[in-house]
Amino acid sequence: MIHQLSVRLLSISIGVLLFSTTLASNATASSLNDKDFQIQAIVLSNLGPGLGFSYQFTDNFWFNLEAQSLSGDMSENSDDGLTREESGFDSQTTFLNLRYYLPTAMDGLFAQIGVVNRNWEAKKEIYSKQNGQRKAVYRVDYPASGYNLGVGKSWIFSSGLTTSVSFVRLITDEPSIDYELGNDWECNSACQADFESDVNKYSPKNVLFLNVGYSF
Repeated sequence: MIHQLSVRLLSISIGVLLFSTTLASNATASSLNDKDFQIQAIVLSNLGPGLGFSYQFTDNFWFNLEAQSLSGDMSENSDDGLTREESGFDSQTTFLNLRYYLPTAMDGLFAQIGVVNRNWEAKKEIYSKQNGQRKAVYRVDYPASGYNLGVGKSWIFSSGLTTSVSFVRLITDEPSIDYELGNDWECNSACQADFESDVNKYSPKNVLFLNVGYSF
């Protein structure tokens, strides 16, 4: 009997403690809505890591600036073993957005619209394995500017830490490709279709963000 009563009292005490902590946390989180600035690190995105900065200028509207970068290269031999293909890309992407945060009943949900600036470069170079001579270069020219639309959810914790997840659609013109071919190299329609398929695969139009940061 004493053991059951002790367990019940302990359970009630823990429940009251958690309820009080939740109330305090919510009150603190609500007070953070008065803070005008957020700085966040982009920790996960298919366009690479980066930084974001937000400024609240009305109760529901924020300006948001984000910049991220990603680069890489790869080298592989052709199927016939006569040539070596070296592919590389380098991208810097900047977003300038207006975010609208929905009313308190849907706390933290937001929609955004804005512009995107892309400094993206990608190319494939083909070299002879016999003498090292470059036989061809396929260069991808990406339009520098466009628009973006997105939705997301933001969380603000009592400590001032923030985290957010968002999904953004890039609205831009399609990239163009320039084929620089040597006299002894050919890239027919099937070759071009294969390369353009790879370009589309590695040129995302949908971008996912996971950010963490701080409000002040």
